Amino acid sequence: MNIRLAQQEDKEPILSLLDELILQANIKSGSPPASAEKAEAKSKLYDELIAREDVKIFVAEHENAIVGVADLFIVPIMRRGYYQGHIEDFVVTEKMRGKGVGSMILRKIKEYCKKNNIRVIKLTTAIEFKEAQAFYEKNGGKFTEKMYRFDLQ
Repeated sequence: MNIRLAQQEDKEPILSLLDELILQANIKSGSPPASAEKAEAKSKLYDELIAREDVKIFVAEHENAIVGVADLFIVPIMRRGYYQGHIEDFVVTEKMRGKGVGSMILRKIKEYCKKNNIRVIKLTTAIEFKEAQAFYEKNGGKFTEKMYRFDLQ
């Protein structure tokens, strides 16, 4: 298992993994499937994010296939005087879950943050994703706050 930063040529397998995540989220929440228009938007966002210095996309590669991905957004927190990381889009393909892939990705993200003076890592997960919550707690995450969402469309 190799954990590394994503490259431009990883776009299609990463977007496919994210489709797997959103499909599961939509099934659990009862939302409709994503449209082709959203696929194009995701592709453009990938191109933007992969080029940014304040975003790191970590991938897990097994037998020449990407089996996990997590985005780390580096956010300056002015009131605290430091940078924190925010993990978004954390997914391991269903067939590889329970094999330590997610823990390896998270460990690599923590190492990166320590080396780059990022003092706190936060993430959110859907209320419905009980397995994900158990995973984060098993890996040292603490439930510390509520997050609110404002849908603007």
